[in-house]
Amino acid sequence: MPTAIVTGAAVRIGKAFACHLADKGFDLAVHHHHSPPTEVLDYAQSKGVKAKAYAADLTGLQAAGQLIPSVLKDFKDVELLINSAANFIQENVEATSNETLNDTLHLNLMTPYLLMREYKRLVNRGLIINILDERINKNIPTFAAYSVAKVGLAHATHLAAVEWGDTVRVNGIAPGLILPPPGKGDDYLTKNAPYVPTQTYGTVEDLTRGLDYLLTSPFVNGEVLFIDGGESKSRRSPQ
Repeated sequence: MPTAIVTGAAVRIGKAFACHLADKGFDLAVHHHHSPPTEVLDYAQSKGVKAKAYAADLTGLQAAGQLIPSVLKDFKDVELLINSAANFIQENVEATSNETLNDTLHLNLMTPYLLMREYKRLVNRGLIINILDERINKNIPTFAAYSVAKVGLAHATHLAAVEWGDTVRVNGIAPGLILPPPGKGDDYLTKNAPYVPTQTYGTVEDLTRGLDYLLTSPFVNGEVLFIDGGESKSRRSPQ
């Protein structure tokens, strides 16, 4: 069976994608940091696919550089990399601490850039999907370093797609109002739904349908799939 590498696979979108790929018969290289990926590993076992966990702090490039070589020692049929690991720290430009700036740019931009490069060098087939954010089309300073990193990753997605398209397709998924930020409850979704043109919020199933589209569409390369109810096209913003 083909193997997928999913970073940040123990929680949130990464977890949803990993479990969905297990449903589709993918073996899994499950990256995690603080959160143990027990549920994902158990789910993969229940689906009869192979899964192995790889612990790494991806705010450092040395650890990030070791991830794909480690996976390739255990799996020889890698066909997919999903860069989902992220932090989401609410600090505007003036308030951004040096620690936030360093960790956020590493985790959300520099590490996926490095993983893309190593995937191309060592695997050189299949598909890379970078998880972005609908706010890359906006100028909202609330999560400043995060937004800068995601804009940079979107541009890197386009550059890599142009450079590597004959062997590796590279695309992005930009979610909108689907999961509340860490520490927030579901009331965050209902409170902010009126700011979305559809007047609703999405679900992780909307994201997995987007994943399926990219997996099964070999002529789609260099695209960012916005799954956000049109929020990225709207001038309205939460208060």
